[in-house]
Amino acid sequence: MASTTATTTTTTTTTNESTAASLQPPAASSVHPHTSTTSSTSGGSKVRSTEELLQAAYGDEYGKTGHDLAGHSVGDADVETLLAKGRGSSLLYGELLPAGAVALARALFERRRDVAGPILELGMGTGKVALQYFLSLNRDVYGVELAPSRWKLADDALRKLAELEPNRFQYQNTAEGRSRLQDLSTNCSCEFQCGSLLDTPDELLTTAAAVVMEVCLPKDVQRLACSMLQRCSTGCRIVCYAPFHSLVENCRMAPVNTSSPDGEDVCGDGVGGLKLAASWKECGHGFAFYEVAADASAAQAAWATALEKSDVVQRAGVDPTGNPSRARKTKFTDDVLPVPNEEYPWKEGDKVLVGWSWLPFLDLGNPGEDSDGGLNGVTWMAATILALDKEGFATICYEDDGTVEEQVHPERIRNPNCLEKRRPIEMDWGDEDADA
Repeated sequence: MASTTATTTTTTTTTNESTAASLQPPAASSVHPHTSTTSSTSGGSKVRSTEELLQAAYGDEYGKTGHDLAGHSVGDADVETLLAKGRGSSLLYGELLPAGAVALARALFERRRDVAGPILELGMGTGKVALQYFLSLNRDVYGVELAPSRWKLADDALRKLAELEPNRFQYQNTAEGRSRLQDLSTNCSCEFQCGSLLDTPDELLTTAAAVVMEVCLPKDVQRLACSMLQRCSTGCRIVCYAPFHSLVENCRMAPVNTSSPDGEDVCGDGVGGLKLAASWKECGHGFAFYEVAADASAAQAAWATALEKSDVVQRAGVDPTGNPSRARKTKFTDDVLPVPNEEYPWKEGDKVLVGWSWLPFLDLGNPGEDSDGGLNGVTWMAATILALDKEGFATICYEDDGTVEEQVHPERIRNPNCLEKRRPIEMDWGDEDADA
C-alpha cells in the first residue's frame, strides 16, 4: 500500500506561505472563459502561449499519441493504491489530444460562456487537459488522479511552470499528494490531488461549471460515479468515457441540445455523444456528453425530444461497456468453458492467476503445464480478485498494469497456492449406438 504519512515538502514559491491541510473549493473566476491563450508576464519578459507553456511542462509528451505515453507506465505503488482506494477502478490509460481538449472546451461552454464555477477533471492522468484549461480558459481547475506515479508527473508540470515564470505562477505543496498552482495575474488556481475521484468534495461538485471524466470504469464504479454526479448543479456539463445516463434512479443527466442560432454544431450529436481526438484514436473517439437537468423528469423529456431526431444524426459511437479490457481477446475461451457448478478456492482480495488462450480450449489446465504464450499455450497473468457475483464470476485487477476485467469466468482462474488436478470434462456426444 502506498504510504499515507504526511511529510513536510518545500515549496517553489516567490513567498513563504503556510500549507493548508484541508481542500477548499476554488473560487469562481470572473475572467471570461474564452480569453486569449497567450501568457503575459511582467517586466517585459517573453510572452508564452498556452502551447509553449504546456511544451515546457511536458516536453515530448505534449501531444503524443499511441500506447507508450508516460501515463501508461504503472508501478507496484499504483496497483497497491488502486486496490486500497480505487473501489474497483481501472488504471487503463489514454488522454485527449490538445485539439480534442480545444473541441471539448467549446462544447462545454458553447452558449454559456458566462457560467461561473471550476472545471473538474476526475481521473486526470498526468494533468495535461486540466492544465491546458487552466492556462487557456482562465478558470479554476481541480484534478484528481488515483495513480501516484501519474499524479507525480502532473505535480512536476506545475512545478516547472512556477520555475519558468515565477512572476506569474506560484506553486504550493498544500499536503501529502496535493499541490496547487496559482496564476497571480488572474487569481485562478489549478489544484491537483492524488486520490479517488469518488471522494470528490461536495463543495466542488455543487459549484462545478463542467466535469471531465474521460476515464475507464467497470460498471459497478460507473454507478457510483453516476450517483455522485447527481450532486452537480443544474446546467453543469459532463463528458464521460462511458454512457452514465439511467445507471441510477432519478438520473438528471440529459443530452446537450445541439441547436445553434448560427447553425454551427460543436456540442456533439445531440443524443448524448461527442467525438474528440484522443491519444489512442486521433480521428476521434466517441464520449458520452451530458448537461445536468433540473430533475429526472426534465432529463427524460430532453431524451425523448433528442431521440425523435436520432435517426437523422450521425452518432458519435460511444462505447457502451465503458471499460475496454483483455476480455475482448478471451471471448473464444469463455464461449466454450462449462457452466460454473462448484465452490472455488478463492475469495475477494485473493491473489490469483487468470488464464486465456486464442484457442477455444474446453479446459485451460494449470499454470506450468504448457509453454506460456505458445501457439497452443495458455497465458497466465497475476491478478487480484476485486469482487465475486453469486454465480462465481469475478471482477479482477491485473497486477502488471492495473487494468480491470469484469465477468471473468471462474474456470479461467487458478489459486497458485491450491492447484488441484483437473478432471476430464464430460462431453455428450449423442447416442453412439444410433450411428452403429
